[in-house]
Amino acid sequence: MTAKIMVLFGKPADPELFDKQYWEEHVPMAKNMPGLRKFTVNKVVPPPGRDAPYYQVVEMEFENMEALKKATKSPQSQESTQHASKMATGGMTFLYVESKEAK
Repeated sequence: MTAKIMVLFGKPADPELFDKQYWEEHVPMAKNMPGLRKFTVNKVVPPPGRDAPYYQVVEMEFENMEALKKATKSPQSQESTQHASKMATGGMTFLYVESKEAK
């Protein structure tokens, strides 16, 4: 069973600026977290005729919950979280999840 940090970003005040800062500044920073196995950025597409509840959902995968918790205590994680907090004008929610593939 793998463990993930999922970050749900609300719609930013300036989506174009958010995207630029996210890809140019934040992604390289976040990918330096120790133990990170996979980093996936999911752009949320609203259902027809409705608003999307989130702008973007990011998944950071670790071997297990112990590796995830260790990574969150690292200087790289703290720097990344502070940077995201400044960019996330639409707010953000963190979820720690354990993932199991359904067969």
